[in-house]
Amino acid sequence: MKIKQLLALFCFSLFALSGFAQTEEAKRAEFEWEKIVPLVTKRAEVENYFGKPYMGNIHSSRYDTNFGKIFVYYGVEPKQVLYTCNPSSDTVGNFQINLTEAIPIEGLGWNLDKFDKFPRNAEIDVYRYAEKGIYFTTFNGQDGKELVSTISYEPSYTTIENKCIKKRR
Repeated sequence: MKIKQLLALFCFSLFALSGFAQTEEAKRAEFEWEKIVPLVTKRAEVENYFGKPYMGNIHSSRYDTNFGKIFVYYGVEPKQVLYTCNPSSDTVGNFQINLTEAIPIEGLGWNLDKFDKFPRNAEIDVYRYAEKGIYFTTFNGQDGKELVSTISYEPSYTTIENKCIKKRR
């Protein structure tokens, strides 16, 4: 009898853990835009992820997705004083996501201790993790919870150091 109980408990544990893993994986799958890396990802890769753009030209494209509108800017030189990057016209310079539906700040799954918070005005705050090149804006929902409406990505410091040339002084 004990062996059957242990076996049943073991099987139930495996089932519960696999369900948890799928839930976490599904939660992170919502953030498909995280596959895009400024100064690394090419236009063809972005189109592979999100399909042909809704609107676009040589310097930018807009992708309408189930989670929001993604605005991708190609060939844009990062705002860097110490480096020159010269990205090609088909390389992502930066991008922004305007979420269709605001999500609670906790739903990002990021360590907010790494972000600096700047009040923009009485209703909107901006968070910045400059080292990673991540910025997002929040507002307070009706229940007082902080909700994310827009997320922007610039090149990270590491990517800039690896892909760009240090300016001579």
